[in-house]
Amino acid sequence: MTAKQQEALDWSAAAQIVPGTSEEPLVPASPCPHWITWPVYYKQGLAGALPEVWLRQGVYDRLLLAARALPGDVQLVLLDGWRPKSVQMQLFEDIRQQVALDNPGLEAAEVDRITLQFAARSSDDRQSPSPHITGGSVDVTLADREGRMLDMGSRFDEPSERSWTAADVGAAQRQRRRMLADAMGQAGFTNLPSEWWHFDYGNWVWAWYSDQPAALYGPASLA
Repeated sequence: MTAKQQEALDWSAAAQIVPGTSEEPLVPASPCPHWITWPVYYKQGLAGALPEVWLRQGVYDRLLLAARALPGDVQLVLLDGWRPKSVQMQLFEDIRQQVALDNPGLEAAEVDRITLQFAARSSDDRQSPSPHITGGSVDVTLADREGRMLDMGSRFDEPSERSWTAADVGAAQRQRRRMLADAMGQAGFTNLPSEWWHFDYGNWVWAWYSDQPAALYGPASLA
């Protein structure tokens, strides 16, 4: 893992990446028997959230490789993929509010800086789209063979230092994060260092962390 792959995302880096133009379709994840599909925001009742996890075909294909790379006593859980702009906007605002509540007294600029470690501003701009709006981002975790979610050392979407992939969490949680990151990395994904659950393939964030000059995927739509 390079030094860059352990650093917070530089959101201005999108300007250095050639935008993606692939017309690869979005496909539903739930028909696949090799993982659990649990659309977290729909389950939470977030307005506009989808009852299905949608992914670019290339992301779907690589998730199959990741699922097969995991030990037999665990399985992959897909929590989220492509998001509508409205959902991204609400998530950014919700996480920003949580950061402000958890850190009273911080200046607004510092609240924004911390928030951006855990949520993108909503954008379908061709040059710098929100990662999930490209269909090239996927949020995942692990479950046991009975489908029980495993403790990964922080809650999903927890905007705290514990959510960084390399955070000093318990030994079992560190081992599970390593297992997940190794399987996803073998399949061609890059990890967002501030979120152990977030992985990218084909979008500008993937291009940035993998030192690629161009993205494959730009903004996508279900329509």
